[in-house]
Amino acid sequence: MRTTLALGVLLLNLLPTDVTALSTPKGAVAGNSLFRQTGLLARRRMELSAASTALQGGPADDSEDASKKLPRAEGPFNPGPEITFGSSGLKMNLFGMIYGTVAIIGGIFWWLALKTCDLFYKLVGDKIDVNRRIPVVISQIWGIVVMTLMGCYPKITGGENLDTIFKGNKGKQGGDRTPIMLCANHVSWMDIPFIAVAIGWRNYKIIAKQELLKVPILKNSLKTSKHVMLDRSSRRSQMNTFKQGVKYLKDGVNLVTFPEGTRSRDGRMGSFKAGAFKMAEREGAPIVPLSIRYAHKVQPIEYVWPVRPGRSIGASIHIGKPIYPEGKSDEEVMKLVWEGIAKNLPESQKPSPGTPVAVQ
Repeated sequence: MRTTLALGVLLLNLLPTDVTALSTPKGAVAGNSLFRQTGLLARRRMELSAASTALQGGPADDSEDASKKLPRAEGPFNPGPEITFGSSGLKMNLFGMIYGTVAIIGGIFWWLALKTCDLFYKLVGDKIDVNRRIPVVISQIWGIVVMTLMGCYPKITGGENLDTIFKGNKGKQGGDRTPIMLCANHVSWMDIPFIAVAIGWRNYKIIAKQELLKVPILKNSLKTSKHVMLDRSSRRSQMNTFKQGVKYLKDGVNLVTFPEGTRSRDGRMGSFKAGAFKMAEREGAPIVPLSIRYAHKVQPIEYVWPVRPGRSIGASIHIGKPIYPEGKSDEEVMKLVWEGIAKNLPESQKPSPGTPVAVQ
């Protein structure tokens, strides 16, 4: 009985809590350093709980102005004991270990399914699945299963804006629906699975950085699904990306892009890269702004895996109203999309004052 109780206390103290962080020093190694902090956490839990209540403005019932309380995602948070991986500085806490284990176990089946797709396409070609929808769906299933099991499935709002576009509309290719370009702020690795569930079972291709081909399994997904890979340092790659993106839109395939070009380090939306919407403008495709909220609180940029469940802190994605580029200049389109994303972000994620809409 005592052993069971002790084990329960140990696990309780290892879990992340919404209080000021007690982190392992940079360069710490997995093992003893992880568990040395457990006693400290156990002794200080009462003090930290009291501090957390004070920092968050006290209990909801006693608050003088509950409307001014910070959302839970923006309150103080302690990820619990964590491991830092060498010189990279990347970290992982207990929740991340569990999430990573679930993701990797699921990733084995994901990888096998993608390899089966590769074999299928080698045998029969692309005639049956011209735009490689099957591997996209397989990747969506993996993301949905892992996020659901780990409490990270985002809340989705604004779905009616997609329904308005797709309902009854026909594209240029044999009954395909009108394609769209989805544009989102970029704050976390969780952005991609969030978008995948927001778009539903529709086929889409991500305009992704070439560097992602170095990530195991993700590389297989990107290649097998024929997502659009971009090397920003190569003019030839940029031209090929443009041509491939335009072709997908002509074929009725939706495109997903992060016009900032990289993840925000502080969660705030930054400037867009010039020319981010030329593919949509060329084909007259509607551009749909996506506002991703608090994904960076689920998985901060310095962590290998998520640090806590997203549902509990209000992680969500809002689908904005479509913007039609026809008759508008590049600058007008970019400004409308930028504003469309920003207006549905929390204050802590809105662009800092003076941030330009676009940079080269």
